[in-house]
Amino acid sequence: MSDEKKVAKKTAKAAVEAEAADEAQSELSAARERFGEVIGGVEKRVRGVKDGAGRASERVRSGVDRASSVAREKYDVARDGARQGYEKVTKDIDQLGQDVNEYVRHNPGKSVAIALGVGFLLGILLRPRRD
Repeated sequence: MSDEKKVAKKTAKAAVEAEAADEAQSELSAARERFGEVIGGVEKRVRGVKDGAGRASERVRSGVDRASSVAREKYDVARDGARQGYEKVTKDIDQLGQDVNEYVRHNPGKSVAIALGVGFLLGILLRPRRD
């Protein structure tokens, strides 16, 4: 092969290699650009999901706070109602005790007779039965 052909072949080979390198560089740049766009899109979606999760978390927290507040109010109402009922029953029992005490003082004979009758009936009802 002549020197001119060798030089021409080397020059052609170098031109093809240079063109391939340029094309590869161009493809690499395009791939980097597409990769950057994909990363940007992913980051945007991640931020959107993160923001959505934050809003959902805040809504859940708000709902829990409201439920807790309502439960506390219901508990307070029930506690106050139970306390008032207890106080009323205590007053009624005290009043009944005072009424019985007053009746016994004013009617001692009747009271003893009633006590004997009640005791006799309880004795009959509670004694062991003989079959």
